[in-house]
Amino acid sequence: METRVLKLEECVNDARDRLARIETRLDQTATSADMHREMTDQTWRLVTFVCGFGSALVAVTYFMATHIK
Repeated sequence: METRVLKLEECVNDARDRLARIETRLDQTATSADMHREMTDQTWRLVTFVCGFGSALVAVTYFMATHIK
């Protein structure tokens, strides 16, 4: 009976070590909220760039239409 208990204790120690490694990995991975925040930030950067670039193109077109004859 004691040998069986010793084997079970060894298995529990092994499982505890594996669980600690898994928890360490989980602390380093991104959560769904992190991914959502990053995608939102990237989307707004893209929208800002497109609006700025579009405004610049309109300004250049207006300049060309009014000053070049």
